[in-house]
Amino acid sequence: MNVPYTKNSKAYKGFYIFFIFCAAMGDWKVINLALGGLPKVVSAGAVGLALIYLMWSGNFKNIKVLFHLFMIYVSIIMGVILWSVIIWILDFQTVGYILKGVSKMSFQFLNILIVVSAGYMFEEKAAKYTFFGLALGNFVIIILGALTTGVGGAISDMIKNITSFGASELVENSKFIRAIEIHDITFVMGVYVIYFLFFCHGEKHRYLYAGIALFLFVAGLKRIAFVSMLLALAVGAFASWLNPKSQVRFVTVMSLIVVVFCYYYLSIIHSGAFTAFLEEHEIELMGREKIYDFISKFYTISPSYRGKGYEFCVQLLRTMKGTKDQVVNITAVHNDILKMYVELGFWGFLMWIMWYYVYQTHWFLTRCGEKVAVCFITINTYMLVSYMTDNTMFYYWSSMAIRIIPMSFFFDPVKEMQLKIKDTDEMTKFERKLLEKREKSQGQSRKARFSEEELW
Repeated sequence: MNVPYTKNSKAYKGFYIFFIFCAAMGDWKVINLALGGLPKVVSAGAVGLALIYLMWSGNFKNIKVLFHLFMIYVSIIMGVILWSVIIWILDFQTVGYILKGVSKMSFQFLNILIVVSAGYMFEEKAAKYTFFGLALGNFVIIILGALTTGVGGAISDMIKNITSFGASELVENSKFIRAIEIHDITFVMGVYVIYFLFFCHGEKHRYLYAGIALFLFVAGLKRIAFVSMLLALAVGAFASWLNPKSQVRFVTVMSLIVVVFCYYYLSIIHSGAFTAFLEEHEIELMGREKIYDFISKFYTISPSYRGKGYEFCVQLLRTMKGTKDQVVNITAVHNDILKMYVELGFWGFLMWIMWYYVYQTHWFLTRCGEKVAVCFITINTYMLVSYMTDNTMFYYWSSMAIRIIPMSFFFDPVKEMQLKIKDTDEMTKFERKLLEKREKSQGQSRKARFSEEELW
């Protein structure tokens, strides 16, 4: 029986987008307060779809490369858990404490399964269809918020929020702004702006999608995300003008710079210089400085510091809530770089960050080609800035985006914009220079090491 491949099936695409949309609606505050992260389980329908198709068709296309990607993504999660288990055992932690830490990672395993399932079904279109589901959910949340508070007032508040660049008083006093404040999806829209602008050349509507993502990004208005966006756009624009050999050197150096920078950043956080600088320039920290100062008592920047185990910081802030030791009314560190260091220790953090940035970059470079590696390092540059002052590292949708986009770009048969005009006499000066650059670097490009046989 001839079974249509899922990439060309409206039913499979429709069901997948619907599952992502339903899970994204769980980020609406009304549902989130009632059910927490439970609605995200709906996205597991993507795994079910992939299994149904696999059993029905017996199509093992791309299974090998997807298994490699699955192991790369899972190994980072497993490494954090196993290192934490060692710390917990040495610290004689209770079984209940250990189970809480391990259970927090369960959504990440589901997340990775969904990513590889989407890659199996839709290849280069997996990231785009995920975007459709998330954007639809985001728009519905905005509409529901406007209906609750009034359309006129909602539009007015949104304009004020943008023009005031997210003034704290407005956010606190506007029911509409609070209703549409969906941190995770807002950060993801920033990732998609970068993806559609630089790494989705085969999509004819990519500028439209980039515009939609930008609107939702601005509507959610995370101030740190604007800084992230500017840096990532600069990285993406610079890398796109390099020839393949230079791109290889660029992503390699960038991955090593991240490692050095993170340890420097931790040092200035621990010394208090970071918060002092922000306070001096009257940058609103919203209580972060109190958390950083409080947690500084529990770690040192030293090779002898072994760490406290995953989720230590959250448990610490929760246990002091409602007591005289409470510093702020939140239980999140709002600094993932600091959190990972405190929990993994000097050497655990080094292994984690080397694996995450250096090894993964090298893997994408050697197995998928320099363009996919550039994509990976660019979107992770965007996320790195958010890690410095927020909790986005294990956000569900953010994690999905930074995994599914490089994977989709690897499958994209058009990894570079093609010139439509073939007659050089009809080309503009810019197009002719672009053609000369490509012809010059044609032999330099590093091809993916996955052969056709491996992909099948």
